[in-house]
Amino acid sequence: MPYTRRRLLARAARVSGAAVAASALPPAAALARPLGPTIEVEPWPPITLPDPPLREADYFRVADEAVRRLDRTWVEEERAYSAGGRVIDVIYNAALLTIHAVAAERGYDGPSRNDARARLIAERLCESPPFFSGTTLPNPDTMFHTPGWLGDLGTLNSPMDKAIDPKVAEGLTAAWRARAVLALGPQLEARIAGAVDSVARGPFFRYPYVRLNQINWNAELYACAATLTGNGELLIDDYRRHMRRFIAGVHRPLVRGGARNLSPSYRFQYQTTWADSGKNVDSAEYANITLHFISWYEQALRAGMRPLPPADMRLLRAWTARVQFGYWMHNGMLSWDSGLGFKRWMKAKTWAYALQGPLAIASSPRFWLNPKQGAWAKYVFDRGLWQFAIRCEPLAPRHLPSVHLYDVGREYQGTGSRRIYVARMGANAVRAIVRGLGEMDAEPPPPFYSFDADIGRLSVSTRRYSAAIVADGGVLPYGGIDLARLYDSQGVPVGGVGGRPPASFGVILRRPGRSRVLATQASPTGAELTLARSPHGRVTRTRRYPSDPDAGPFTQLEAVGRVARGAGAVAVRHRFTPEYIESTWTVTRGRRRLLAEALFPSWGGTAAKVVAVLAGGETLELPGAGAVNAAAVRYFHLAGPRGGYVLVLEGGGRASARRVARQAAAPRPGPTLAVAMPGATLRARIAPALGADRAEEIARLLGA
Repeated sequence: MPYTRRRLLARAARVSGAAVAASALPPAAALARPLGPTIEVEPWPPITLPDPPLREADYFRVADEAVRRLDRTWVEEERAYSAGGRVIDVIYNAALLTIHAVAAERGYDGPSRNDARARLIAERLCESPPFFSGTTLPNPDTMFHTPGWLGDLGTLNSPMDKAIDPKVAEGLTAAWRARAVLALGPQLEARIAGAVDSVARGPFFRYPYVRLNQINWNAELYACAATLTGNGELLIDDYRRHMRRFIAGVHRPLVRGGARNLSPSYRFQYQTTWADSGKNVDSAEYANITLHFISWYEQALRAGMRPLPPADMRLLRAWTARVQFGYWMHNGMLSWDSGLGFKRWMKAKTWAYALQGPLAIASSPRFWLNPKQGAWAKYVFDRGLWQFAIRCEPLAPRHLPSVHLYDVGREYQGTGSRRIYVARMGANAVRAIVRGLGEMDAEPPPPFYSFDADIGRLSVSTRRYSAAIVADGGVLPYGGIDLARLYDSQGVPVGGVGGRPPASFGVILRRPGRSRVLATQASPTGAELTLARSPHGRVTRTRRYPSDPDAGPFTQLEAVGRVARGAGAVAVRHRFTPEYIESTWTVTRGRRRLLAEALFPSWGGTAAKVVAVLAGGETLELPGAGAVNAAAVRYFHLAGPRGGYVLVLEGGGRASARRVARQAAAPRPGPTLAVAMPGATLRARIAPALGADRAEEIARLLGA
């Protein structure tokens, strides 16, 4: 795509960290000149967090980091922060108000606290615009509602969204709780309570209205209104009815031709109005966002709500376990598959929203299947904040971490997304304080897994690595019977995040003329994956809404898959242990003379390398050293700049490394190791290792 003037300006704004929108920048010809006087910012120590459990002071450190980096976006004459993009100014200020208000309520004395700004933002959010209680807008959209909050601060010509109102209500409620410290005054206190209560009681958020199946937005508004007014009617009635209907929508579609809220294995189905929507392959992000509705169950009970029936609670406990063990990894990152594709996948601001899932689980003991789930969920949540901290650590003051996780989808987001990402992470930290996580214990989870037999989705996480397989990828940019991704313990994607051959794991069968017959990782037709060994034994089909789902801790786990096309077929057996993965491929060539090779990708772009360590200790770096005989190699180390993995092979032939072109789902591929399979079988043991010394240690563990 050619660089237009608009793209050049936007790129220059990102590089310079300018606080103004692209439309306010000088002409392209003037970009070489300074945009203004240099602003010296006093640096602060890099944020460092201890291992979980994080305490209140640690959570405030995360919030401080967010506020410091966003401080320059404050616009005094607007009495608000500037998000740097349309439709997010209001929700952006609500997140920062939440941080400032919680800091004030807790008596914290640090960058997170700014009582003057908290008062100004609270006043600003109660003005019109952005608060709207009229009858029509210049351009009402599909989510128009009145009363309600607009997405932009200073204009009525602005869209609305169901996600804005509850987050504004959260910020205003936090300010109201700190009203004495913030000296809001009776008039502003009344305006806050009146605005939030009127929106919560408006027809857009009252039962039975809901956007798709996302009842979390309604629930949060009800909880805020109850806190502000002392009237728990909406929690007692509407909240319960929403939960009961959500569960009814699990057992049957609520609209003709629609989809259930959850698949029989508890996958979250986003597009409930269309049963055959590709978006329903899964939606890790919206599952966690929606699950957040359990956060207010205890408040509703205290207000007088009747408990849900035991059968409903059993189902919600099972779904909670599926969310926890199917969508998260020990390192704090999502085990992310999304039918919404690049529109949502690997967006940092969406990951920040999704962290409300483990936050809700950690603080909602009634919804645990295992009494340790709370400590495990807090561990993952705390590690998520650690992931944010390490992304901030190398940055200069005023600079913001990338909103494109692992460089996926750079063309989809801009300045506003960066700012809202940072604000949401800061707000997550103070939410943890409010929810009591600062006093909770945390415990590293044991190895855990989740399996959806209907689409062959297997997610596995241990303290050493995390991986996933999705046999029926559908609309995903990957899919097959081999590893779709491989992360190390720090959340570094040492084997990619979702590429296709040659930037993927798997086996390829070719005719001698190099024409491909099949690949095990390329959305193959007819791919099958089952569990040969698991906590529930052999799993070949989906159990319908079991109270003990195929998700949770494991001690033994093996998956088997097969894909066939024409005369060729490949079967694979993956064995997952706490320390490593062992994969064994068996090739059937039929009557045709087919060539088979196994692929092992690396990650890190041109900085990644493939090193062959020979039996005598010599090392060869591929592809520069040419091809080697795998039988003469003790182990391979596929090393990136921040992580890598060791590969020990049994049964391979000629091995060579190939440079790989970037893909949308593999934006930083290193060289891929291709190993010929002259025989029928190849076995590989794989485990992450950072650095040559660690690789040697891991190789011995793998039997090299």
